[in-house]
Parts: sequence; structure tokens; C-alpha cells
Amino acid sequence: MKRFLLSLLCLLTISFGVSAQSIDNSFFDKVTYVGAFGAIDWTKGWTEWNPIDANYPEATATKGNAQFSRSTGLHITTDETWSGVIKLDGWVYVDAGATLTIQPGTIVRGTEKSGIFIERGGKIMAVGTQSSPIVFTSNQGAGLRSQSNWAGIVICGKAPNNLAGGEGIAEGGIDSPYGGTDPHDNSGVLKYVRIEFPGYEVATGKEINGLTLCSVGDATTLEYIQVSYSGDDGFEWFGGTVNAKYIISYKTEDDDFDTDNGFVGLVQYGLISRDPDIVDTDTANAFESDNDARGSTSEPFTQAVFSNISAFGPIASASTAALAKNHEEGAAMRIRRSSKLQIYNSLFMGWGRGVRLESDNTLTSAKNGEMNINNTIIAGTRNDKYKVDGTVMDVAALEAWYLTTEKENMMLATNEEVKIADAFNYDALNFMPLAGSKVLNASYWAEPVSTETIKSTSQKVYPNPFSGTTIIDIVTTEDTQLSVNVYNSMGSKVALLYNGKVNAGKHSVIFDATSLPKGIYMGVIATEKETRSFKMVSR
Repeated sequence: MKRFLLSLLCLLTISFGVSAQSIDNSFFDKVTYVGAFGAIDWTKGWTEWNPIDANYPEATATKGNAQFSRSTGLHITTDETWSGVIKLDGWVYVDAGATLTIQPGTIVRGTEKSGIFIERGGKIMAVGTQSSPIVFTSNQGAGLRSQSNWAGIVICGKAPNNLAGGEGIAEGGIDSPYGGTDPHDNSGVLKYVRIEFPGYEVATGKEINGLTLCSVGDATTLEYIQVSYSGDDGFEWFGGTVNAKYIISYKTEDDDFDTDNGFVGLVQYGLISRDPDIVDTDTANAFESDNDARGSTSEPFTQAVFSNISAFGPIASASTAALAKNHEEGAAMRIRRSSKLQIYNSLFMGWGRGVRLESDNTLTSAKNGEMNINNTIIAGTRNDKYKVDGTVMDVAALEAWYLTTEKENMMLATNEEVKIADAFNYDALNFMPLAGSKVLNASYWAEPVSTETIKSTSQKVYPNPFSGTTIIDIVTTEDTQLSVNVYNSMGSKVALLYNGKVNAGKHSVIFDATSLPKGIYMGVIATEKETRSFKMVSR
């Protein structure tokens, strides 16, 4: 039943030959958990959670001419490579036909208002590594950095959008044109990249985000990107087809993931982490989505598919003191102006509001299965769990829609019910699920386990072999006492994963072997009626 809602989408097409997107696309890893994390913490090794105090070396070279317009800024017209530590001073444009290559470990320190803008037909090849990420950051010294210290990165491509004539001009005074008819346009690669303290308001209503993607095509690669302390949105997409995996919006002032003008890309594994003391003058949402600024039905519709997002808002618990209005009113999902955004397998904890749908066109799309929120958990909402601006649904109807059985969504009263390790402790952030977490075995791809052929107990281990941690699913056909122990190859017990009473059904525990030697381990499950053993390989 849950896949029925997507069947219509597979039949639809939109202008320029761009197909409506589906969660069944082969781009997505078919994981069984909700949120960005299962057994592996993919943020390790390349992220920075305290960039304010990071010790970055002084620049040894300068790029830019201290000018801040398209006509007077520096234009890179032939291929160029950056490495080392660079001071960015002014607006630097990478023109059509040119490629800017940035070597692993390079640090680019931006002065006030400075930015890097990839023109339509230009490319950026910023390919870092897990141990040597590329860092775009503030030119301010340690302890002095803050939001909007520099402008950020804007990439303009040739993919379709829904603007009149199919062409737009990048906001923020950049003046770069974007848009076209090539959904497979290639603007380069950003991989293992950090973008810190960007997001500059050039003038009222003219802002540059942390990473702005204007009609970027799906031949572009975006993976392992952390935007931190942005003075505007973390990521914003204006049309385009580009896909992304492993992206982070950290301590952003405004919206984290903002989608507009017919963006139809696919995104999997996204992390949002807010700070209760940091917020814009506008309402700050995890997701904000428009078809366009007018709320028109221009095609292609904004119909991107996001899956496996973990979004931790500013409200750690019910005891968190009242926050700024724009935090209290900020929503986990604010979908409006005819948008048909798709959100699957995602977790939202600690937001002012839950689901907020605006405009009759968006509400109608929800009723028709063209705008979906499925296999998603919302917890710890401070104010409105559901908010409607339109006539097609009222609040009760929106609640019924969200909680429809086939959608497999959850609305939980408290963050604690989800069982995430320590997502609100900024001194020691830990976004991983604990044993028994609601996020385990709850995704669109988690198949229900039949117990018809199981006499008493069964188990499944994934991944196996594994590195670091693995998940053990256990199914019991009746209420029972359950213990789960792990032994090493010498027969010594190395972990007690669970010991207690359980109800009939599926249960999950996590075996963390990070501090243990690599090798073979034996898991032993014991109930009141039987004992079962199974092998696990840590490598």
C-alpha cells in the first residue's frame, strides 16, 4: 500500500523532459532506518563542530581583486588550480569553459562579502578526502568568527527551472544567469568540503546562502558537504536536477534546506543541527519549499525527493526555556506555494512546529499523492504539530493525512522517545540511534517480518561483515525474557547488548565494536524457550 502513492509519479513528466522523481529511484540506498544514521557515523574524520575556535594557518596567497560586482570582480577564464592557504578577497567568477581545481587540504579564507561563483558552463573540482577536507572559511582569527563573515559559494548551471523563459539571475547581486534545457549538465564536484561562516546580505532581500545551487545538473557530484554558521540558508536550490548525499547544515540562521523554482533532484543522508541562540530575523525552518515565489503552477514543479534526513531543532526538551519567536514558529517542514516536495524516511526532533502546509495547490497535491511525507518521525514539537494555510484541508484533515496508516509516520510527544544518543549536547554531539530507537526498522524499505514460519526467535545482522558498529534485528513470536550477549573468538564475553522482558515483535540492538579488535565475534540470543548463536565479522 505505501508504494501506491508513488505509482502516479512514475507516470508523470514535466517540461524539458525532466521526469517526476520517485523514492524508488536507484539513486537511493535501500536502508531500513529512518534518519541519517544507522550503524555508521559518516560525519567522522572530516567535519568540524567548533569552527569558531579552529586554528587555521595564515594565508600565503591571495585570490580576488577586492571588487564586488560581476563587471569588476576577478574572472577565471582558463583552468586554474588552488592549493595551500588562500585569502579570498572579492568576488571571483569561474567563467564558461574554465575549471577551478582545488586540491585536498586547501583552506580558503574569505574576507567580508567575498565569494566564489561558478558561471553557467564553468566548473569547480573541489575534491577533498576524509582526512584532508577542503575548507572554505572566514578570514577572521580564532574566536572572532561568526555568521556572514564572507559570502559563500554559488554554482550556476544549464539544467531546467520553472522561471519565465527558463532563465534566472542569481540573487544577492551576483548577476550570473542560470538555467537551460540540459538536465545532465555538469558543474563539477564538491566532495569532503566544509563551508564555514558564509551567508551575506548584500542588500535588503538580496542574500547569498552557504551553498546556492542554481539550475545545477545531475552530472554534478555533491557529497560530504558541511555548511556551518551560515547567515542565511544553509543550502538553497533554484531549479535544477542535481543530486546529493551526506550534507550537513549546522547552526544556520535561516532555513536549512530551501527548495525553489522546480528543483527535482534527489538527496539522501542529510543532517540538520540548530543552535537555540542563533536565528535569523525570518522564521527559521528545517525545510522551506516553494514552487516559485508567486506560488504558480509553472512546470517543472518543485518535486525533489529527500530521504534519510535527521533534523535536530533548537528545542532539546520540554524544559527548554522559551526561545526567540522565529525559533518558536520555525517548522520541521514548511511546504508552500504549490510545491510538491517529497520527504521520506526522515527524523525531526525539537522544532517549534511540525508539518506546515500552505496554499491550496500544495494541499491538493498532498491529497492526490503528489506531495508526500512518508516513513517520517516528528518528536518534541513545542507548538503546532500541524498547521494549515489554505481551504482544501483543515488541521484535523492534515493530521489524518500525516497519520494515514499507509504513510507509516509517527508523531511523538517528546524527543526522548526516539532514543538518539546526544543530539543536543553541542560539547559532545552524538547523532547515533540507541538500542531500541524508533528510527530502526522503520524506513520505506524495511519489509515487515512474517512470523508464520518462525517457531520462536530469529535474527538478522546488518551490515555483516561490518566496520565499527552493526545492527542486530531480533523477532520474537511471544512475550519473553530476552538476553543478547557477544563473545570473542576465545569465548570471553565482550558485550551485554540487552537483558530484560520484551513483547512479541521486532527488536533491534546495536553492537559497537569500535574499541574492540577486528575479527570474528559470536552473538548469543537467549529467550525463555531457546538459545541461538550467530557469527559477526568486524573488519
